[in-house]
Order: sequence, then C-alpha cells, then structure tokens
Amino acid sequence: MVNHSISDLSATSQGSGKPTLVFLHYFSGAAASWQWVIDQLKSDFQCIALDLPGFGDAPPLAEPSLKNYSAFIRDTLTQLEVEQPVLVGHSMGGKIALQIATDLEIDGLERVILVAPSPPTQEPMPKDERDRLLSNHQSPDVATTTVNSATQKPLSDDRQALAIRTHTEAEDRTWRWWLLDGMNHSIADRLGQIEVPVSVIAASDDPVIPLDIIKSDVMALLPNAELTQLLDVGHLIPLEAPKQLAQSIRQMVSSGQVS
Repeated sequence: MVNHSISDLSATSQGSGKPTLVFLHYFSGAAASWQWVIDQLKSDFQCIALDLPGFGDAPPLAEPSLKNYSAFIRDTLTQLEVEQPVLVGHSMGGKIALQIATDLEIDGLERVILVAPSPPTQEPMPKDERDRLLSNHQSPDVATTTVNSATQKPLSDDRQALAIRTHTEAEDRTWRWWLLDGMNHSIADRLGQIEVPVSVIAASDDPVIPLDIIKSDVMALLPNAELTQLLDVGHLIPLEAPKQLAQSIRQMVSSGQVS
C-alpha cells in the first residue's frame, strides 16, 4: 500500500481524542466547509475532514459512484490509520456515509451521524432547479443563487465566500454525475445491512431536503435511528449554525452510546 501524507489526501486533521470524527461534506462543499464545526470539537476529538474526489483540492474519481466513494474513504482512513471512526456526513456526504455503513468494510466503525442527509432513496429536486445547476455551476451568480436559496440564516462574509468558491471549483463531470445519477441512485434496499447506530440531525426549515422527506425517506427506513431537529436554520447547517451543530454532535458522541 502506498503511504500518503494527509496533505496529499486533500484532508485536514485537527485536535486529539477518541473517537475520531470523520467529516464528509455536502454537494458543492469541501473539507473547509466543516472548519467552524471542527473549531468547536477539536478540543475533545480528533477531527478529520476530507475533500471528496472532484471537490475542493481532491482529483475526481475515474468512475464516480457511491460504491467508489465508499472505497475511496475506506482506503483513505486505512492509510491514515484511523481506528474506530465516527462518520459525520452532510447532505451528499450523508448518503455516502450510509453507503459506507452498508458496505461493512471499515473495521471499527462506531456510528454514523447524518446531517440534513440526501435520502437513501432519491433526493427530490425540481427539474428546473436541476437544469439551473447543470447550466453553469462555475458561474459565481449561479453559485450565489444556490447558496442563498439553501439557507435560512444569513452567512458571514467568509462563510458565504467559501460556499461560493467551493461551488464554482467543483469538477464538472463529478458535478453532473451527482445531479444525474448519484442523488437518484437508491440504496434503500441495503439499509438492513447497517450494524452501527445511526443518528440524524435535520433542520425543520430546510428548503432543500424538507423535514417531511427526512421523516419518510430516512427515518422510516432506519427505524432504530434517532432524530434531532434544529430550528430556524436551512440546509447548510455547518455554515449557518456550526456551534449548534457541534453541540448536537458532541452530545451524540459523548452520551455513552459511542465507546
């Protein structure tokens, strides 16, 4: 196996402590999207945030698929010698985290925490919105519209700038794969294979993945999962309410449900 430094893997690692929290970002995000959440958690946990292939500084996969993202993350955690990770997946990252949990290939996986997850069925998106996102995602105007329509709370200048930048820098083929295939690829029939606890954090006012979709297409398919609802926040929870999100994650990890 080839050894890589964490910089080679387009990842950031901060803090120390057990378990290791592994953060998987949303569609059009990057590892840096988690920085404000990690600032709240790094005093107690090792926090690793990954640029998923095709986003941030990570080269795209040769063949993007949920299975290949799962394999990429498995190999990355093996190279980083991460033991007993907790996966924290936001939106697209949440669906990928569920794929990982169904694959049963990460030794010692302790828990999966889903943040406003793309459902394991098919993520609802109006055709005109999909067409808009397919038109020219590298346009700052398109990115600004996307960010503003996904949030309920105004973002600070630095968070807004980051969200727009990561949107415009995403690799085009990966971008199209998610919109045309990944978000529509159902893994619902595989959820019975999950052997670890699953927790879900969702926003009651999410304009992208409404709470009723979370209840019908996530919670109903994961009968043992626990749901935490956040109020007055939109879809980009790590950018809109990082302290509140970090508090929820800390409670889940520190409640005694994770060793």
